[in-house]
Amino acid sequence: MKHILKYVTILACFFFYSPITMAQDISDFKWKNRVLLLVDTELNSENIKQQIKVFEGLHDAFQERDIIYFIITSKGSYDSDKQLLNLKGLETYYHKDFSGLILLGKDGGIKLKTPFIVTAKTIISLIDSMPMRQSEMNSPRSIKLQ
Repeated sequence: MKHILKYVTILACFFFYSPITMAQDISDFKWKNRVLLLVDTELNSENIKQQIKVFEGLHDAFQERDIIYFIITSKGSYDSDKQLLNLKGLETYYHKDFSGLILLGKDGGIKLKTPFIVTAKTIISLIDSMPMRQSEMNSPRSIKLQ
């Protein structure tokens, strides 16, 4: 029983100290992540469901490109697990009548702002064409050992 309690405590610490749960402002991700904002009226809207479906199977591609996403609705902001967040600074990027996807570069600038649904190829190709991503791909950290 002690081992189970210890395991649960370690998992809880990991969760509460993760970068996403610690972030209070969207600018906290600047220079660390490329951020996708999925903006719609409802958390479980058909647009959100379809856009997330597009992301299926892209975990490795997103991780390699430091991509994270948030869902933004009139009721609040949510992480990719649909857990409510208190994320500030979002009003800078969209107006209340906007519904769609916004891609923020690592510099915090808007790289793409378009209505739903955006293909994975569009997102990945755009990111891979960015100078910072080109630099990342050519850096020793991204070279995989055989």
